[in-house]
Amino acid sequence: MAGLFDIEVKVKPMPIQVDIRKTFLYKWGEKEGEKRGIEKGLKEGLKRAILVDIKLKFGSQKVRQIKKLLDKINDINRLEKIKKEVIISETWEDFSKVLRNHK
Repeated sequence: MAGLFDIEVKVKPMPIQVDIRKTFLYKWGEKEGEKRGIEKGLKEGLKRAILVDIKLKFGSQKVRQIKKLLDKINDINRLEKIKKEVIISETWEDFSKVLRNHK
């Protein structure tokens, strides 16, 4: 219409605001992040629990021996098996045999 009357219309560009938290990509990323965080927390919790059990059952020196090995393990199932073996094993030798066989 402005062209009919030889009028200049000035329009300021308006920024578009989108709440990114409502987009599907954000929601997907959030779920993936939570999943990874839970998995990482479970792994770290199992490792700490194993170290506490070893300390109580076999002594502090054994904790130092096993800590480096545990740092390399990222499989939750393997960590759970190790945790069970700490409880089941009667001696450090029994426990270390099981560890060597599961590598």
